[in-house]
Amino acid sequence: MSVAVRALITLLCLLSQSHGQAITKEPADEMSCRPALDASRIVVAGGSITEILFMLGDADKIVAVDRTSNFPPEVSRFPVVGYVRALSAEGVLSLGPSLVLGEDDMGPLEVVSQLESTGVEIRRVPEEHSAAGIVEKIICVASVLGYDGEKLAQIRESFDDSVDQITSLNDAKATAPKPRVAIIMALRDGVPFAAGSDTSADGLIEMAGAHNVFASFEGWKPVSLEVMISSDPAFIVMPQRGMAMSGGLDAVLAHPSVRTTTAGQKGRVIAVDGMTLLGFGPRTLQAALDLQKEFDTP
Repeated sequence: MSVAVRALITLLCLLSQSHGQAITKEPADEMSCRPALDASRIVVAGGSITEILFMLGDADKIVAVDRTSNFPPEVSRFPVVGYVRALSAEGVLSLGPSLVLGEDDMGPLEVVSQLESTGVEIRRVPEEHSAAGIVEKIICVASVLGYDGEKLAQIRESFDDSVDQITSLNDAKATAPKPRVAIIMALRDGVPFAAGSDTSADGLIEMAGAHNVFASFEGWKPVSLEVMISSDPAFIVMPQRGMAMSGGLDAVLAHPSVRTTTAGQKGRVIAVDGMTLLGFGPRTLQAALDLQKEFDTP
């Protein structure tokens, strides 16, 4: 499989991750974060969960990951069991896991049910596209691993500064006009594929104290030249792979749908690692702070 094809598949997977209504899913329930009976052999479904396990120092419990798990680089040593929403029951079971720990949209549902019927413990980690939601996701994973209350409090406290910074900066801008931002996955066949409401991208824009110019529609959709011109984002943010697949920064800036916008005319097209941008793992907190600074550009 070529690098370009792999990159396209990864981007499409990010799309499915960042728009939870695109595929029917079974939501995480209130018991999702209770301690697992045995967390010694974990199959992970979701790049943000993998990042959290590494952050907590529990990567030694991982026996396999899904294809969205690409950070940190050491994750490449693990077997892969498909995509977060397209897991292989046979592949998972062949590794003898004690626990399948996934993002709340892991699937398909029939595969998850099949795994549960064999006695494998399944946990879906709740997802909320906010700074507080990221911290709660981390706390949930740590709880599943059996961390006690004191340790959980320490973990939560370690993120207080980042969450407070995001909240304070947003509060300070509450009465001011918000920067107009578009997040574009890529130029697909020359057409921008943009994030609307009810996406992780929309959540990140809100965390960064900005306004999503495409909040009038839900999910990810292609947008016409006319819509790009009328929406006129002052900043455009893209995943690094999406920009590369679109021909690089110069090609994006030269594209009619971009060069006619304020963002294009002022060169305000920003590339960010895709999982950092849309995965809502630990790195997304810093991404929001970095984007807040970028959006303060006059």
